[in-house]
Amino acid sequence: MFRTLRRAAAAAAAALAVAVGAGAPAAADDISRVAPDSTPGATVLLAGGEAAETTLYRLAVGEGAEVAAYCADVSTSVRPEAAYVEAAWDDPAAPAGAGDAAGAVGWIAEHSYPHVGLERLRAESGARALTEAQAIAGTQAAIWHFTNGLELGRGGRGNGGANGNGNGGNAGPVVRLYEHLVAGAEETARPAPEPGLRVTPARVESADPAEPIGPLTVHTSALGPVSVWVRGAPEGRLTDADGTEVARLGDGDRFFLRLPETAGAGVATVYAGVSDAVVAPGRLFVGRYGVSTQPLVAAGSAMAGATASVKVDWAPPEPEAPDAPASPAPEADPAPSSAPPSTAPAQAAPSPSDSETPMVVAEDRRPRERLAHTGTWLGTIVIVGLALVAVGATALYLGRRRRDL
Repeated sequence: MFRTLRRAAAAAAAALAVAVGAGAPAAADDISRVAPDSTPGATVLLAGGEAAETTLYRLAVGEGAEVAAYCADVSTSVRPEAAYVEAAWDDPAAPAGAGDAAGAVGWIAEHSYPHVGLERLRAESGARALTEAQAIAGTQAAIWHFTNGLELGRGGRGNGGANGNGNGGNAGPVVRLYEHLVAGAEETARPAPEPGLRVTPARVESADPAEPIGPLTVHTSALGPVSVWVRGAPEGRLTDADGTEVARLGDGDRFFLRLPETAGAGVATVYAGVSDAVVAPGRLFVGRYGVSTQPLVAAGSAMAGATASVKVDWAPPEPEAPDAPASPAPEADPAPSSAPPSTAPAQAAPSPSDSETPMVVAEDRRPRERLAHTGTWLGTIVIVGLALVAVGATALYLGRRRRDL
């Protein structure tokens, strides 16, 4: 039933890609899910006396491909319906600080069950009677030691032990395998395992669209070619260093995104996809799109599809502001004239009352000096009136004299 649903989902995704005209392969195969046939391990007792159940999960990572996986964080539970994707160990969904433990966890996954068979593991660890359930428990406890900082109970009575066997309540083979794995991981310097596919750098910001954007570099464990394509830039082209368009690349190949000369500001996503990437022991899988579920560590190898992406944004450089015109130099004071000083009489300096702005006051508080001006003006009117009366009287008198004569 599970595989039938996966085939249907892959077919639907491929049909959608054709419908929208995308020339890129569908990326349905890089979605993983927890298979229902997980294998329970023995319960372990931790140094603080807490009991923890262990499980070896089966993670479906491709069409018909599965890989064994362990829990990466003791504090969360698996959601069987959640979709998983491969992620880096510094992903926000990974246990806090687990990035520093990636190399150690990868060593454990590669040197323990089920990647290493029981017979060989018994010989290497000294746990002669080791069972499958005990191998799962010892391996899981060793992983938690590095991802969560937990210690397996090993002190007999008084340290979580209920049976006084000197193993903190845990079976002897579990403790011996745990100690073997922790010591081996601590003694071996190992980088974090590489993902099946990635493109570097993971982000390109504020690129100049007039120049080739890149280089972008492909890193993959795939045996076949890596398909590359871009979405969000309809006129963009993926090319090699010489400007030749590329669609398939190999591990270590570099390529560029080229935009038309008229491109304004924008953003796009460059994708890379493979169908046969190698999932290595120690790789981390987390919930897709940030879904909260138990992060899982691959404990085996498988071939699976994988997709990687790089977000790119660009903006043309802003035009430089024109240089401001230089300020004219201040004119120099004219040179002193050699002509003799003028003999014209000096003008009297204006009095403060003549140069100052007249004061505005209310009409009932006019300054006294202005009242004299007003009085003089009224006196002039009276004199002119008397003169007119006199002229009129004279004219009347002369008119009467002429009638008498």
